[in-house]
Amino acid sequence: MTFRDRGFPTLNAVRAAGAIMVVLTHCAFNTGRINDGWVGAMLARFDFGVTLFFVLSGFLLSRPWFVAAALGRDDPSARHYLWKRALRILPLYWVVVVAAFVLDPVNKNASWQDWVSTLTLTQLYRPELLASSLTQMWSLCTEVAFYLVLPLICLAFIGRRGNGLRLTRVLVGAGALTVGGVVWQVVVAQIPGYRAHYAQWLPGYLPWFMVGLVFAAISADLAVRPREHLLDRLGHDLIGCWILATALFALACSPLAGPRLLLTPGGWEAGAKVVLYGAAGAFFVLPLVFGPEREGWARRQLTGPVPFWLGEISYGVFAIHMLVLNLVFRALDLQVFHGRFLTVAVLTLGTTLVLATISFYLFEKPVLRLKNVRFFMRMEPRSLAPEPEPTAEVAP
Repeated sequence: MTFRDRGFPTLNAVRAAGAIMVVLTHCAFNTGRINDGWVGAMLARFDFGVTLFFVLSGFLLSRPWFVAAALGRDDPSARHYLWKRALRILPLYWVVVVAAFVLDPVNKNASWQDWVSTLTLTQLYRPELLASSLTQMWSLCTEVAFYLVLPLICLAFIGRRGNGLRLTRVLVGAGALTVGGVVWQVVVAQIPGYRAHYAQWLPGYLPWFMVGLVFAAISADLAVRPREHLLDRLGHDLIGCWILATALFALACSPLAGPRLLLTPGGWEAGAKVVLYGAAGAFFVLPLVFGPEREGWARRQLTGPVPFWLGEISYGVFAIHMLVLNLVFRALDLQVFHGRFLTVAVLTLGTTLVLATISFYLFEKPVLRLKNVRFFMRMEPRSLAPEPEPTAEVAP
């Protein structure tokens, strides 16, 4: 069977938006800008960029399993998948970790346990504060945990090989994990202790991953069995979807989703935040994975050279920016929470973009050439034409 799939060219821009939002929210927090009116409230909620990362991961990484099931093919190689994820994430991560421990004086007394747990992305499971210049890496710990369990989730949702892709089974499974994730947030938000990271563990963010996973299953089914579908009709109305996404995000900017500062939210506030962010992320991404791929002014702009470049370097932006932010504060002799948001944001973002560009083209991209070394090479049945990999390579 010859199978031609979509390329999802606009999703690189989503990754770029997510990375820039994360940089801006950290700049706003460290300068105290998050306390200033509605602009501050919006900047405080720009951690919504993490939601976009998780939705994209759920979508792009699970989709090959669903496409294979819909086509009656063998499952993708989990070995190749995990190797490729490791190549994409770990080399740059390790470089940034070493740089943060060596260059940031706050980390000068780090123990060997701090080094080992951080290098192995297990720091989130210790009752200790995260290392300075690496606090954003909590989401990478959660992302990597999702990478590890994703093949098992997909196999559980697909069921016995040869039965095809049953969307009802996927929807029920994803719904159960979503409800479980919201309950997790409501319950663990009540656990006392500022060093407990339970609310940042994978179970509490499964609702966001499940948005992408459900989209992936429906998209795969429509690619193999083209037909009219509600999500395709909604996908044609990009403006309508984005208006709804903005309204949901605006609700999340209110006290309904908890405090702006690093205070423990109430249980229902934590639950409301994960639900509102997940719904906003769903309506933001929906018209970019359903409906036309390039039709309309907005989609054409999202596939332009600048959004594509920003998407390519977005992992570097995410990984490097906190170290740069702290260096900017020391270079300008600034005090935390004492203003100068615009100066800090421009210097941090500008420097990070330069470093991330150098990192991607001179380091990360060459490393990815190892993805098809013999033991980890991609294996496809010779009788079937291989499906194209998505153009939007996922990384936080």
